[in-house]
Amino acid sequence: MRVNLAVEVFSEAEALPDLLNLLRCFAEGRHDWVADAVVIAAAERYLAEHAPQLASTYIELGRKGTVAAAWSGSIGTGAVQVGAADLAEHASDLCRPALLIVEDQDSDGCFIRVLARVLQAEQVLRALSQGWLEIEHGGGGSLAKVAESAVGRYRRLVRVAALLDSDRMVPGQRTNAHEKADRLRLLGVLVHVLELREAENYVPNRILRAVGRPRDASRKLDLLKRLTQQQRGHYDMKIGFGPVNSSPNVPDEQAGLFGDLDAEVLLGLRGGFGRDLLKRLEDDGGRLTERDFAGLGADVLAELRALLSALISVI
Repeated sequence: MRVNLAVEVFSEAEALPDLLNLLRCFAEGRHDWVADAVVIAAAERYLAEHAPQLASTYIELGRKGTVAAAWSGSIGTGAVQVGAADLAEHASDLCRPALLIVEDQDSDGCFIRVLARVLQAEQVLRALSQGWLEIEHGGGGSLAKVAESAVGRYRRLVRVAALLDSDRMVPGQRTNAHEKADRLRLLGVLVHVLELREAENYVPNRILRAVGRPRDASRKLDLLKRLTQQQRGHYDMKIGFGPVNSSPNVPDEQAGLFGDLDAEVLLGLRGGFGRDLLKRLEDDGGRLTERDFAGLGADVLAELRALLSALISVI
């Protein structure tokens, strides 16, 4: 996060512990300190008196941030504003990890890590590796309660995001996930509800090609490619149209969406691609590129970039 410290912050000796905690975060690259010349001068005087052994290091850091912000014309723009009265609260919040609440810590964690790597979201990757962003298991029905509890860990600046499957059976459907999202946003949680049915619907064909025996995998993928973009986005990737030893099962809600599929496709897409797709995505995703995700639809890549940008905004 970009942080702007008010000049009056550098006035009271009692503020030193909280200030040093924040300045350490800046030095680590966890947050960015943006300041104008007046604040830098006040900080230099304050630190020379109260922390002389650290003064030169932190002031040089502040000057670099000031130059970078001046070049971009963004001093103060979009930054967290920290004053003397709320310094302790902000220091506490900014020095603790940001949280991403997901339905399944393992599988959704795989999804986020792969997206960050492929789409080059270095801030997300570094935050995960340094413990500045933690992915927390919310469970299906408990996610909202877990997220609400997470909000309570912050004193002033809520740094909590939540990722939910939409569970949409058809495009544009409003589901229980959207109801949860509305409630969480009122608490200050940054929520992303996936546009497609589940995270598994974002797994690129390059990964699906390796699921199962080569001949069977190739055949099933060929059949999947016969679905329209909307059909693929709402097909149950984990279990397909029911068990492979039963007649195809298309839920009543999806009768209109899948009503034009012929028997060959319905039969061949029974069984889906398994429940471990997101783990496969991480295990086998080293060669994935942006094009693999862009191939899922014109809006998919933009949505995934927006998801990562939202995460960066709370880190």
